[in-house]
Order: sequence, then C-alpha cells, then structure tokens
Amino acid sequence: MKRLLPWIAVLLLATAVRAPSLTAARPYMSYVDEGNYLHVSARMVRDRHWIPDTFMYPSLPTSAVAAAARAMDPFYRMAHEGRSIRSELLTKSSNYYDVLEPFELLLLGRVLSFLAGLGVVLVTGLLARRVAGQRAGLLAAFTAALLPALVARGGIAMVDPYATLFVAACLLFTERTRVSDRPGREALLAGAMAGLAFASKYPAILVSLAFALTVGLTRSERLRLWTIGAAGAIGAALLAMPGLLVVPDKVFGGMRRQSELYAKLTSPPLWPQVFERAEWDLPYPGPELGWIFVVLALAGLAVALRDRRTRPSALGWTLFLALNLTLYLRQSFQPFRNLLPLVPIACVAVGVLYERLRERVPRKIWVDAAAFLLIAALFAPPVVRFARERARFEDSRTQTIDWLSRRSFPDDTVLVLDHLAFMPSEIIRLKGKIVEIHPWEVLQRRLRSRQVRYLVITQMSTPEGRQLIGPEELKVILRRYELRVRFGQEATTPHPGQWHSNRQTIHVLERRRH
Repeated sequence: MKRLLPWIAVLLLATAVRAPSLTAARPYMSYVDEGNYLHVSARMVRDRHWIPDTFMYPSLPTSAVAAAARAMDPFYRMAHEGRSIRSELLTKSSNYYDVLEPFELLLLGRVLSFLAGLGVVLVTGLLARRVAGQRAGLLAAFTAALLPALVARGGIAMVDPYATLFVAACLLFTERTRVSDRPGREALLAGAMAGLAFASKYPAILVSLAFALTVGLTRSERLRLWTIGAAGAIGAALLAMPGLLVVPDKVFGGMRRQSELYAKLTSPPLWPQVFERAEWDLPYPGPELGWIFVVLALAGLAVALRDRRTRPSALGWTLFLALNLTLYLRQSFQPFRNLLPLVPIACVAVGVLYERLRERVPRKIWVDAAAFLLIAALFAPPVVRFARERARFEDSRTQTIDWLSRRSFPDDTVLVLDHLAFMPSEIIRLKGKIVEIHPWEVLQRRLRSRQVRYLVITQMSTPEGRQLIGPEELKVILRRYELRVRFGQEATTPHPGQWHSNRQTIHVLERRRH
C-alpha cells in the first residue's frame, strides 16, 4: 500500500488541475473541436443509430459518448421530470454549431476525455517504470500530470486524449513482450491497443510500426508476434469501429475528406506552439512544452538509445516520433494536438534521464529532490493558474443573460440577434421577459417598436464580406438606443457552422427614454 500512495497522489494532482475545465464556459463549448464529434454523437442518440453518419473522425470517441448518454438516460429522466436526453435533442436542434443541448451530453464528452487523460498519466508512469524502474515511473507520471499540453486538454471533449492513451498502452504492452512468459498475449494486447488508437484517430495506427520494429529476438518469433499483433489490431478496430464492416465506403470517404480538408487549411507553424504560445484555440497562454522540457526529453531519448537496456524500446519510440513529425510537418495545418500521442514518450524519456543520472550520483536524495522540484517549478505555477481561471470562466453570452436577468423587468421586450447563437436553455433564464430572436432583416423592422426595451446585437461581417450594421443603420439605432454594456472582444463568425468562441463581442443597448 505504501508504494501505491505516491501514485494515488499524482493522480489526485492530475485530477485537481484538469477538473475545473469540465464546466468551463457552461453551457457552451470551450474549444473549437468539441462539436465536431459531439454533434455526431447527438445525432446517433436522437436517431437511435449505433453507426455514425460521418467518419471525418473515427467512431470510438463518438460511439463512447452516445453509449454513455444512453446509459445515463434513466438518471437524466429522474432529474428532468421524465424528459429523456433524446427528447431534448429532438426539440432543441439547431443549425448553429454552438447550440448543443442538453449540456449533460457535452459534459459526458468532457468527462470521458478527462478519464482518458488520467489514463494517459497512469500508463505513462507504468511505461517508464517498466523501462527504467519505480522512481522513473513516478517522475514520468508526475510530469504527465502537470505538463501543459496534457492539462490544457484535460477537460475538453476531443478525440486526441483517447488516441494518446491507446498509443501509450500499445507501447507498454510492446515493452512487456520482451520480459513476459507469454509474449503472445502481450503482443495481442499491444495490437489491440494499436487498433483502438486507430479507431480514435486514424494516424495513431503508426504506433504499430514501433511494435513491429522492436518485438521478437528471432525471425520466427518476430513473425509469430507480428501475426498475433495484427490480429489484435484488426479485431479491436472492428469492434470499436463496426462501420469498417458495415459501411466501409463511408469510412474511407471520411478519411479522404479529412485529408482533403487538412490540405486546404493553414495555421501558425508548429514550433512556436511548442516553445512560445500553445495552440491558438486553447485558452492557455504559455507554451505546450517549453525549451527546457524538450531539451530534457531529447537528452533522455539519446541516453535511452545509447543504453543497451533501453535501446530496443527507444528505437521504437524514435521511429514513431519520426513518422509523426514527417507526416504532420509536411502539412500547412499544424495544430499541436496532432502530436499529443508523442507527449507520453517525452515524459518517459525524462524519467529515463533522471534514473541514469541517479545511478551515477552517490547522494541520490539530491537527484530525487532536484528532479521533482524542477518539474514542479516549470509547470505547477502556470497550470494551477490555468485551472483557477477555467473554474470561473464564463462565455460572453452567459454574462449577457446574467446582466439582463438582473436589470430587466417582467414584460420587458428583449430583441436578440440570432447569429449570436444563444442556447435555448439560457434564454429561458429570462423568465417573465418577452424574448424575440430574429435574423438581422427582421430585427431591423422590430427596432421601430417602442415596446422594445433591450437590443442584443454584435457588429459582424456577412459571409460576402459586407458589414451587417452599416454606418447609417448604426446612426439610426443609436438615436433610439444607448449602449449599456459590452461583453467579449472577438468578432462573431458569419458562418453558422463555425464555432463562435467564448468571447465574441456582444452589445446590449437600451431604448432611450424620450
């Protein structure tokens, strides 16, 4: 039990810095990709389907959320006067990407990603322990618990934590094939993890090549383990993604569309995200990894390659790293999230470096203290600050509704521009008020009514590039209404199918009394 206590403490630490993100921006999405697969899960629940209708993303995360929603439905009914999750999805569907209700579906997506993230911390530690010993494992887990690249995504509904978990698990079982009395069983499990990684994020299947490179001492044994591993990968992929059997044309069509989309998109380059400022859509102002950590990880990988005890493992890791960097650096769209499955390897490499340094130093307690204090000093202050900010973070639409509910009276008429994509559940909070949600053309006509007290709008461009509210129209509005408050600072997207962000600018105007 004594040996378990440090591991429990590390997992509790990982939980503490990730959990505040679970309700950030409630009830709105807090990351651009949350809706990309959760809308698919919502349609699966709404239409009572078990096979997704699109495969731009692999279906394991999508199906996991849909299955969890079905399992939770009896409890949801108990808490919502008999209404089911499916009935809410049927009545509150919308053309706007931001509108996904009930919030419990979004929360389920976040919780499952959160659990996958905790799994990444644990499996990273177990992999380092297998390679370099108990202390190296604990340091690797501690590093994964605090590393910004993992923490910042720890409470977001996204596919990458799933892929990262299964990649790390594949490497762990690959490592175990070299020492197990039953290497075939470990090869089967390693292959199954590679299959689940593929069913979470298509390129993650590349981890199978790390397995293939490093298992088996003789040609016959290698061929046997490759065959077993391939069987495990195929079986797990088919179980997790039955669309491969039922609608293979849709699966491969989704892969092609994903590849075509990535070929069209552009983004800031990868390296500034690693060393300066995290991925542009993340609300984290620091680097994903930082110079010091990258230098330590590279040094650890070099040490692992030189050491005969760890060389086979390190060769597999290096191959996987090289293949991923080659794949993603060739593209014009380079979000760091695509490289998230590489992060556990970096944490393990740091653990290996620490253990080898410890072997060379007589006063080992000083190395222990220095290693853990260095990781804590590098990452604890920024991620704790990040967790605090996420705990109290609100969407500008929520702030707007809060303001209106405090300052308006029963029977007040509130006009809201539909393009701001308010959640129906948020509008309901304006009890007693007459709330009308209209496109700009209808809103213009309603502005002339003296019964209208509040106007909720934004300044934005139409998809054709024309300003929604021109200078002359703005003058007319300001003759009748005065600006009372403004929330947010980002432009509203003119495209309903795009994420609006949590800080879109919202103006609340009140009719002048004259």
